[in-house]
Amino acid sequence: MVFGLGWWVHPGPAAEMLGATLLEGTGRSAQIGDTGAFFVGGGSMLVWGAIRGQASVLLAGGVLVGLVVPGRVASALYHGGAWTPDEIVAECAITLLALTTASRLHKQRRDTLFR
Repeated sequence: MVFGLGWWVHPGPAAEMLGATLLEGTGRSAQIGDTGAFFVGGGSMLVWGAIRGQASVLLAGGVLVGLVVPGRVASALYHGGAWTPDEIVAECAITLLALTTASRLHKQRRDTLFR
């Protein structure tokens, strides 16, 4: 979430942290807006879902992060992008943690209802 805010407030350093450079013109607007929104939105769903115990919100955030992996792989295989295994492992771990937690929350709520 904080990283997404960084894209909106100080996009140059945020881009550097990803090994990227800022685009120009309309591309820069899309890059800053879309990337910031992804991190703020996904992070908010993960945090909100975990704190409030809302499995569906947590699941949505986890799936959003998980969908980055096929994009990274496609970029590397078909579009000349760099192979980024460390980032892929981190995104898989976040997704797995979110899915596991969402599943446990769902089971806990179901078990509580049917006591």
